[in-house]
Amino acid sequence: MEKVQKIGLIIFSIIFTLIILLIEFNLNERNFIVESSKDLGRILGYFTSFLILGFIIYKFVYGIIVSDKKLIVRNILILFVVNVLIYSVIFFTSPNVSFNQFFHPEAIKYFIGYFSFSVAASFVNTSIFYDFRQNLPESADSQRMIRKYFLRSIFYTMILYYVFVKFGNQLLQKYIFYDQTINYLLVAVITVFFLFLFFIIDRKKNKLERKIVIESTKAETATAQFETLKNQLDPHFLFNSLNVLTGLIEENPENAIDFTTSLSKIYRYVLEQKDKEVVSIQEEINFAKTYVNLLKLRFENSIDFEIEQITFSETEFIVPLSLQILLENTIKHNVVSEQKPLKIKIYKRDDSLIVENSFQPKDSIKESTGIGLKNIINRYQLISNREVDIEKNEQIFRVELPILTQKNKTMNTQNFDEQQAYQRAIERAKELKKFYAHLGTYIVMSLFFFILNLVTSNGHWWFYWPVLGWGLGVALNAVKVFAYGSGWEENKAKEILEKEQNKKWQ
Repeated sequence: MEKVQKIGLIIFSIIFTLIILLIEFNLNERNFIVESSKDLGRILGYFTSFLILGFIIYKFVYGIIVSDKKLIVRNILILFVVNVLIYSVIFFTSPNVSFNQFFHPEAIKYFIGYFSFSVAASFVNTSIFYDFRQNLPESADSQRMIRKYFLRSIFYTMILYYVFVKFGNQLLQKYIFYDQTINYLLVAVITVFFLFLFFIIDRKKNKLERKIVIESTKAETATAQFETLKNQLDPHFLFNSLNVLTGLIEENPENAIDFTTSLSKIYRYVLEQKDKEVVSIQEEINFAKTYVNLLKLRFENSIDFEIEQITFSETEFIVPLSLQILLENTIKHNVVSEQKPLKIKIYKRDDSLIVENSFQPKDSIKESTGIGLKNIINRYQLISNREVDIEKNEQIFRVELPILTQKNKTMNTQNFDEQQAYQRAIERAKELKKFYAHLGTYIVMSLFFFILNLVTSNGHWWFYWPVLGWGLGVALNAVKVFAYGSGWEENKAKEILEKEQNKKWQ
């Protein structure tokens, strides 16, 4: 929550509390008359209770604001079911009551009071859990942070109960909340139970979310690295081309003019292709032919270029400008002369495109920029699980570029996707069927226990104990099936897997 929002919420809480205080003053003006030190202490205690009320109003509204709006209705419904179960136990364990009093107006007031307290406690604790999640990443001691907010939640819930004792009874016009030590202790025990339950669920959820964040960060880092590598191609090509042009101007000014004209056309291709993830092999081959012709303007008969006569499919790809980079490297690192022509050969073998040149290294080589071959290797690593193979001996230097076809995701056939979807639908249907069967059995058996209790021992009610215990099991099962169950984990894991697979080529 933004700082401005917090200030606005504090102002709202103060104003709302003052309005209640003014109403209380007008209704009970005599209670504020000071005639003795005892009256002064009573009034100070009275004002303290209003300060506590203002604080609880702040935390309650805070909790509503930071709650997941999509889950508010669902959570309130869960609270309603749990309160019905707890209310049933409290009602039937009370002395001198009968079943026909269950829906009596006075009994309904008790239920409204308990349910209102549960809703208020839920949102107050939501505000605490929100602060906990915000501060936990910055904490060096996570266990200490957990204990801190766990105890804070218990303390705030007991303060909330105090507010209901002081103000809730007046609002409901029925003395429902009792200011007794045993009641505060009971509130603390119930709070610990539900906090422990929600902590387990939240811990499981956050553990999976952290995995998702880690995988997403890896994916974003890989994407950034790939963009950086692609951006290196532009200056790398221009730098090497200008070096060639410089040498050509000194040796053959006429060819330098033709070289400059052809260079502009080739550079256009570089600008068009460098931002692509992959490019068709046929396009790259055509570009390689043009680029070699450009090199021949300078080296004339010093280059012996051979390319296998084969037509590549439109679904066969390599990383952009990889052939151009390899051709540049052959010129840069090898002796090129009419007495010792540099032999360059490009051909296909199995599922690889091979660039091979005669190995005749220069005696002195300018310091390398470290971009060329390493750039190709790194780009392949980021988009495919296949590796670039390099082979070197005294005669040849060979680089094998993996031929990529389609991304892994698109390699799956439609029938396979349909079968997977059908299988997942069957599993989900089985899960739902099992839950509804469990729920139906629970309802039927609850009615059976009630009828059995009514027939066998009228006046001594015991059926609510198995109903309550079984009901909690059904509630936990519902949370698992519809909220944080295996299906949710599977979907999130699948989302991560598909995201990673979409980046890989075969």
